[in-house]
Amino acid sequence: MSNLLSKILGNITTRIMFIIYITIILVTGFFIVFGYYNQLSLQEERQYDKLQAIVTSIAVNLNGDAIEDMMNKHPNKGDIKDIEQDSIYQTINTKLSKAVKLNNLNSAMYTLHYSPDENVFLYGVRSDNYIDFRNAYKKYPPILREKMKIGGTIPMYESENGIWISAFHPLFNLEGEVVGLLEADIDFTMFKSMVNSIYLQQALIAIGVVLLIALILIPYSRKILREDDRKKKLFMQQKLIIEESHREIKDSISYAKRIQSAILPPSKIVKESIQESFILYKPKDIVAGDFYWMETFVYSAHPNKDTESIEITPKKGKRSDSELKKGVLFAACDCTGHGVPGAMVSVICNNALNRSVREYKLTDPGEILDKSREIVIEEFEKSDDDVKDGMDISLVSFRLLQENGKRKALIKWAGANNPLWILKNDKEEFTEIKPDKQPIGKYAKTKPFTTHEFTLEEDEMIYLLTDGYQDQFGGTDEASRKSGGKKFKTAPLKSLLLSIRNEPMEMQKEIIDTQFEAWRGTLDQVDDVCIIGLRI
Repeated sequence: MSNLLSKILGNITTRIMFIIYITIILVTGFFIVFGYYNQLSLQEERQYDKLQAIVTSIAVNLNGDAIEDMMNKHPNKGDIKDIEQDSIYQTINTKLSKAVKLNNLNSAMYTLHYSPDENVFLYGVRSDNYIDFRNAYKKYPPILREKMKIGGTIPMYESENGIWISAFHPLFNLEGEVVGLLEADIDFTMFKSMVNSIYLQQALIAIGVVLLIALILIPYSRKILREDDRKKKLFMQQKLIIEESHREIKDSISYAKRIQSAILPPSKIVKESIQESFILYKPKDIVAGDFYWMETFVYSAHPNKDTESIEITPKKGKRSDSELKKGVLFAACDCTGHGVPGAMVSVICNNALNRSVREYKLTDPGEILDKSREIVIEEFEKSDDDVKDGMDISLVSFRLLQENGKRKALIKWAGANNPLWILKNDKEEFTEIKPDKQPIGKYAKTKPFTTHEFTLEEDEMIYLLTDGYQDQFGGTDEASRKSGGKKFKTAPLKSLLLSIRNEPMEMQKEIIDTQFEAWRGTLDQVDDVCIIGLRI
């Protein structure tokens, strides 16, 4: 036997087959045991239903007033010693006896009567010839007392007479008062033995069928396993190749993310330059086509020298520090596509913005966009292919002022396809400045970008954003999301921002982000998201 087992386990194919058949046996055993307890529970439920139906149908046909008279007529234990001694007892005994035989019960039916003084139930009339009149039922299930007025079933319990499952129903007099209970029992030990006998036969048949099927399938299983073994080796080779390729691609994209992160302004610098602000930036993939951009510049605060420059440190002797103030340029940018293609375009567009400001010394938003478009087109024209990629952008120049002890801000703005939303203190809706309907890139009919200039008072806000948030598919419930959802759209986003206008800027960011995730649910994010908020 041990040599045979060694041969079986020495071959990889037969070893797998051995494991499979052992598993089949264990699974079969599990389901047999599970099926047994399930069958036992099912049969038990059926017995409850049967007992409940019996006691209900019989109890409503018993004369509660007659039973009450009988109990009052014989107030002491042992007053009735013979079935024929009392006509009412005899009549009820006859009815119960017929019910027991008709329903094939393995135990007697009987009436119970509650004694409040002793807090016990007293036996009344039984269906058999045994006289148990007014003997105390002390170890009764609590449910008898709790549901005495409505009746019910009693799960398996142990009394002084054995283990039972039972059902009971109240007995009423003509005034609707409960004068007793009618109870029917089944001996649980006998019931369980009956179920065991039936299920054992079924289990043996099931085991025999499973073993027969296993023996028939052995030749076919060996053939399949050999083929599977060959395919598995081939699959593992291909898997290693794919994993290596995937690792290389993932490493490249992760490194691309580091490069793209390097072009984004550090959050510390953003907060130093624009304290009351937030940036919600949620790339769809590891790298993104959306990005946010910031640059600082200085301008003369002298009344007769209101000029701007990107020189952070003025030349010595030219202007005093008191005459110089720092301004900020910042933008929400959306390049063509997302993922790796969008990220590559974003690097080119970011470089164009940087060159426009740093190399060409521009601070006017419209002029910056004009120059950036020129640089982007020049870069793409170097390719042999006709590249039409580009960027939509909302670009702001921000200069903080002081007037009569209050903060104000001079805002200059230009946009390419992306608008600017303004929320003034005396308004209950957004003022929207429309962008020029042309991208930073090739376009059939180009024109110079328009610079809009206006002043904001203290606590007024502006929002720059790309279209990823509004275009996200989702819904307010799981059912709508499962059907594909619908776009969030612009109007609900404006309503959301209006509802949180008095919240701190960082809290606004958290609320907007939470709402986005709740709307999206389990659906994929469809585009990169970038929203910038600024409070004066």
